[in-house]
Amino acid sequence: MKRTSALMLAVCLAMVGLARTPRPIADMNIPAPGGKAIDLKQYRGKVVLLALITTTCAECIQSVDIFNRLQKEYGPQGFQMVAAAVNVSAKTDAGPFAQRYKADFPIGYLDKPGMMRIADVPGDQKPYVPIVMFIDRAGVVRFQYFGNDAVMKDEEKSLRAIVGGLLKQVQLQH
Repeated sequence: MKRTSALMLAVCLAMVGLARTPRPIADMNIPAPGGKAIDLKQYRGKVVLLALITTTCAECIQSVDIFNRLQKEYGPQGFQMVAAAVNVSAKTDAGPFAQRYKADFPIGYLDKPGMMRIADVPGDQKPYVPIVMFIDRAGVVRFQYFGNDAVMKDEEKSLRAIVGGLLKQVQLQH
């Protein structure tokens, strides 16, 4: 199987991440505004980028524009963007945040224990947001990065390379 340069870049970028990958995504729903829940299992068969953000983080706010572009461009190819606000007031902030920044993807919220569980972060660590997790079509977290990782310096280029690589990898297997 021939590896594309995008996939090779994704693999190289993954080596600098500190999260334990690959691993199955935690089996949990993400509460969403209006009493609904985002069940990540509903996206099995798609490549998912799950971002944990705060509604007050300038970098996270800028990331929403990137996430919207990724959803628009890669959605028809089997990609789904999902985000969860993880700040203390996330439950009340997630809905207005999604409306204000015109999110074209679902945004829910998690409390600190939920965030730590889904991101597989030990309780004594203080992760830097945004936290991005790339989930393959089988529900496995292949790559994960924190906002202060080197990969996030050129966020859009890095995210595009990884999403594109995962989408192409799946196409090669079929």
